[in-house]
Amino acid sequence: MDAQPYLPGTPPDALATPLARFLPPIPAGIGRTWLNAPYPAGTPGTSGAWILDPFGASPALALELARAGYRVLVAANNPIVRFLLEMHATPPRRDELLAALESLASARKGDPQTGERLEPHLLNLYATTCAQCEAEISADAFLWEKEGKAPFARLYHCPHCGDEGEFPTTEADATRAARFTATGPHRARALERVLPLHDPDREYVEEALRVYPPRAVYALFTLINKLDGLPITPYQRNLLAALLLVTFDQTNTLWPHPTARARPKQLTVPPKFIERNVWRALEAAVQAWEVSARAVPLMRWPFPPAIDEKGWGEGGGIALFEGRLKDLAEALPTHIPTVVTAIPRPNQAFWTLSALWAGWLWGPEAMGPFRSVLRRRRYDWAWHTEALHAALRRLQPRLAPGTPVFALLPEAEPGLLTAALVAADMARFKLTGFALRAGEEQAQMTWQAGGSGETMKLKDDRRGAILRNAAQDFLRTRGEPVPYLSLHAAGLVALAGQEALVPPALEPGDATTHVRDFLEKTFSEANGLARLGGSPHALEVGKWWLEDVEGVDEPVSDRVERAVVDFLTASPGQSLTEIERAICAALPGLLTPEQPLVAACLDSYGERHPGDNGWYLRTQDRPYRRISDADEVRGLLIELGERLGYVVTPRANVVWSSPTGEVARFEIQLSAGVGKMTGEPSFSPLAFLVIPGGRANLMLYKLRHDPRLGQVGWQFLKFRHVRALAESAEITRENWQERFALDPLTYESAQMRLL
Repeated sequence: MDAQPYLPGTPPDALATPLARFLPPIPAGIGRTWLNAPYPAGTPGTSGAWILDPFGASPALALELARAGYRVLVAANNPIVRFLLEMHATPPRRDELLAALESLASARKGDPQTGERLEPHLLNLYATTCAQCEAEISADAFLWEKEGKAPFARLYHCPHCGDEGEFPTTEADATRAARFTATGPHRARALERVLPLHDPDREYVEEALRVYPPRAVYALFTLINKLDGLPITPYQRNLLAALLLVTFDQTNTLWPHPTARARPKQLTVPPKFIERNVWRALEAAVQAWEVSARAVPLMRWPFPPAIDEKGWGEGGGIALFEGRLKDLAEALPTHIPTVVTAIPRPNQAFWTLSALWAGWLWGPEAMGPFRSVLRRRRYDWAWHTEALHAALRRLQPRLAPGTPVFALLPEAEPGLLTAALVAADMARFKLTGFALRAGEEQAQMTWQAGGSGETMKLKDDRRGAILRNAAQDFLRTRGEPVPYLSLHAAGLVALAGQEALVPPALEPGDATTHVRDFLEKTFSEANGLARLGGSPHALEVGKWWLEDVEGVDEPVSDRVERAVVDFLTASPGQSLTEIERAICAALPGLLTPEQPLVAACLDSYGERHPGDNGWYLRTQDRPYRRISDADEVRGLLIELGERLGYVVTPRANVVWSSPTGEVARFEIQLSAGVGKMTGEPSFSPLAFLVIPGGRANLMLYKLRHDPRLGQVGWQFLKFRHVRALAESAEITRENWQERFALDPLTYESAQMRLL
């Protein structure tokens, strides 16, 4: 099995697109890059080829491939995901969205001629009084405690005096909120729209509805009821459905306060939540749908008889199958050369709300088979393995032997990773490549269809030996402590490579539980592995390392630093994406470095020129400049030591001594390399690493991410501080240690500065 290069992409904005907090957080550009890369052999490098996405979990991935010229057959069982895909395939224009919104805003409640306009009616539901000018305004939101009887704070911007922010609620605010209860005709309509009164699944709809404040239910169904009667075109109705869908998500109680970027997996109301103004959320939804991407053809699969398999002619597009993969497998075309997909993770919150929202927008029939998600409150990894295995087992016979499958696994964690690899292994997909960026919880893997499906009948002690050897080999090659996710992945990959991942005669659900438990037990009891932080009951806390560090390779963090410098020197003017791609190609598979490390290295050594997004090696970091700086600093330390009355040994690194022995040693280096710091200094009492000031941030990044480094006795001096000390007339033999500490290393996120 190959050490697959990790393919970096453009990180998605967690809240940039509709329902983004529920969709797989996959960096953009990865699927397109993989298809156009020489790895692995057999992938279609030209546009027009067919691609299968069997899970349809990520509309963004399918759209990316279609816009790159591929024909993407997507199986989408979730009606909300299908709708997102359809809307994004033909992005609506802002003027169209605003016109549709105005048709709803100007509709009247009650009598079509004399009734109150819908917009002011809904805004008045959130009426409050400005604390500054006492004008009556509409609050943007109210803040609640989970068990609170009334909101405790309000958020608003006063259009009259400009006052804005968070303010305590008034008695009038509490009285107004209390007018809305969890009973009444609007709540009944919200339930009936999904399932009729005596349906056995009705209780699950009632449970889902509890995540909506009563005021929001009233406002939403005032809108939905009016939508049903508007004299508008089907396209305009779709536009309003798109706006309402975003509003459904924005106005439930699954938004904790003050944390705004939560990714809920369960229908669990947070201790403090935000109740948003429904009409304000509807207005804001216009911006959520504003995108600049071009439209791509989208048609339903199977194509109508009048259209051949070319469908939309030359170029890319999406063929959308409405249903489950097991139903698509029977009608799957035989010429699918490649599979590209995002492995879904179970999400009770999103799946249940999707059924609820589909009923609200289109009625009970829109849920179809997807209504079964209403009955399940929790999904464990055993259930998920069985579901993935059932889908992949039906897919595998429909693919030609050797068909490559490229799978993205966002939000990777040990349980999800185990479920995916076990399910694929048992469905006869052979793992041929794997890469992991643990800090971002992003895994990328490649399988080939038509694996043997046979598992070596090894005893647990032999499988345990494979795991222990794999863990130690990985840590020695990585050269630095790793989180448990990386160690777990190394174990899974090693077992899969030896065809020993799943013991024979186990069902998929039992298999994933066995494999996960076996890895945890083996690593916890393994001689030769060391825990840095954490506890026996929390394997994912802290980091893992070796007891015997003999023969350990250079830390990946130091290799990344050197690779960035080499790349900037050899290929100036390249973009961040190109640099990252080159670094990840040099350190593939489980050695993949974290993006913040690459950013910290670029921040330390690189610069951009005005009007140019490319990166260049900073002038002051050119080798001849830094060598000159090092010589200057070495001379200053020699001069300073002699001035303070010490015996100075003027070697490559400077040593200060007194009659009683060594006082201080200064190791001058031009990089932020930490390899020499991983052991205790062999001298005393003071050991200084003297580095350029531009390395301080990078050095601190490494110190924060390698627990070993905080246990050794090194101190740090910046070149600039040495220069200042040498010029100081106040430094003495009694106070020099205090003066040396006046310019400590300080950390600032390099990613923020790069942005």
